[in-house]
This record gives sequence, structure tokens and C-alpha cells, in this order.
Amino acid sequence: MRKVKIHVWGILRLAILFGILVFLWWYFRTYELFLMLIAVAGTTVASICLFLRSMDLFSAQATLPVGGIGMGSTVPMSVRVTNAGRFLGFAADLTYVVRNVFTEYETKKKVRIWLAPGTKVVVEKELMSRHVGRVEALVTEMTVWDWLGICSVQRTAFRNAGVIVAPHVERVDGEELAASVEDFPNENETKKRGMDVNPDYEIREYVPGDDLKSIHWKLTAKTGRTMVRERLATGRDKINVLLALSKDESENDGLIASLHGLGLMLLDKGYPVRLCWLGYGGILQGRYFAEEGELENALDEILSVSGKQDPEKAKAAMETEFPGEAYVLVKNGAYKGTYVR
Repeated sequence: MRKVKIHVWGILRLAILFGILVFLWWYFRTYELFLMLIAVAGTTVASICLFLRSMDLFSAQATLPVGGIGMGSTVPMSVRVTNAGRFLGFAADLTYVVRNVFTEYETKKKVRIWLAPGTKVVVEKELMSRHVGRVEALVTEMTVWDWLGICSVQRTAFRNAGVIVAPHVERVDGEELAASVEDFPNENETKKRGMDVNPDYEIREYVPGDDLKSIHWKLTAKTGRTMVRERLATGRDKINVLLALSKDESENDGLIASLHGLGLMLLDKGYPVRLCWLGYGGILQGRYFAEEGELENALDEILSVSGKQDPEKAKAAMETEFPGEAYVLVKNGAYKGTYVR
């Protein structure tokens, strides 16, 4: 989207200069002053015309690493600007924002640049990912000026970039769930109490309209065809897991790490999982995962919205949505979770 503006101060400066030249020419009546008047008028018209012909040639793009990175890592961020014209350059003001969607941290900066023909990097920074979440770099505005500062064009539609900052999690092999989840029942008690039913899967080839999150990536790579996983009505026992985030960023870092480690452990033990958390508008969200790729997708989805929430609301929503069902509440500390009956 673009918006053209005429600037009063630019016109006023030009009018004062033109007025002084007219007065000097009227007073001295010299040929040189007359040529200067013609030059100022011609330069003004040329500046505006060339600028208006070039204003669709400018673009900007923020870039971040492809794929996820670990918490505490440095994140290289850059902003590239392009002037598709072949000969003319213009001054511009560039505004960009770096934010962590999950922690709601945001910083905004404005820089003055020169848009020479071609593509170049005008901003290059190393960002420190202190907390988990989706880090985004957005070019929010670029205002390009004509040579005399009379008019400008404001562009606000740009391609932005994002990267997931995930916790460092080590897989624990051979550990019993009772050692990681407080009050977790033993296998016989679990069967006696009866866990919830997790739908089994039917594997079939992808058809247009299928959710991309249902793609079975390992089988797709093996067969060379896009395969999806479709859930059926009956199947194995599953475990409910509730992620109740707080307003403390460091505490949320630990909860995400606990969830990741706990999820890997449950998958290693053969448990399908229904993961629940509060999403947009405080609405309880639920995702099934029965393999590591689905767990990663769910984590990416969680880290891509605000994590500053009220944990009590999450518990209340869980008990309202699934009354009477037991679940594992993700925790920090000695236990990764506690079993709520």
C-alpha cells in the first residue's frame, strides 16, 4: 500500500528561494539571475516528475534465519531494500520493529537511508534470544522523499520474517513417568481408572483441502508422495496434558521446556497425547500428537501467540471443557508435571 504526501515546509522553502531570486532578478535585471530562475523551476518540475514515475520501484524485506533456534542464541537479523530503478536514487526513512510475540516484547527503530539503484542491506544486527517465543522482524513503514523534499510516498506493505526460539531440551531415556510427573498412577491403576480415548490414524494420500498439520512427513519422504494422517473414532488410551502459562517470562521458559521434555517422554512410552492450552481470546485449544513432529508443530503454535496468561483461567477452562477427566498439569521444578485427577 502506498500514500503520496505533499509537504508544506518543502513548498515553503522552495517558494522563499524562488521569491528571493525573483526579487534579485527584478532589482538587478541580469541574464544570470534569469537563468537561475529557469533552472530552479525546471529542477522542481523534473524532481517531482521523476519521483512520481519511480515511486512503485521501492521495496523492503526483513530476514531472519530459516528454521528454529535455541534460547540464548544470537539471531542475525537484516533488512534489505530494493530500488528497481536503473539510474536514480532517493533518500528514505525506514521504520522497523523487532518483537517476541510470546513475551510481548517489542522494540521499534527508525533510520535514514539512501535508496541507490539495486538491492542492499541497510540494517544488520545480532539479536539475543533471551526467552522462548516467535521472534519477528517487520518493516512497518518506508517513506521515500523526492530530491527537494516537496513530496514523499509512504509504503506500508512488506514481507516480514519470523523464527521460533525454542528451549534446550535433552531427551531422557528409561526414566519412569512417576519420577517426572507427581502422583502419576502406575500402569495397572491407569488401566483401572481408564484414560481417555485417543483416535487412531488412517494413512492416506493428500487431497486439496487437507490440513497441512496432518501431513505424515516421515512417510511422505519415504514414499515420495504427500501422505496425511486421518483420525478415526476409536483407538488407544491417551493422556491429557494442560499447559497453564503465567505472566512471568522466565517461568514460561521453564514451562515450555518441561512440556517439551514431558511430551518426548510420553511419546517414548507409547502414549498419545491431547495437549491443551489457552489460545487467542482465552479460548482453550487442543491438539493431539502421537509423534515428535506433531509435538513440534503444537509448540510452534503455542509460541506464536502471547504467553502472558492467567494459569487459573487455563485450569478452569480445562475442567469446564473436559469435566471429570484427569490431566497432567505441566510444572517447573523437581517434577515436570503433576497428575490432576
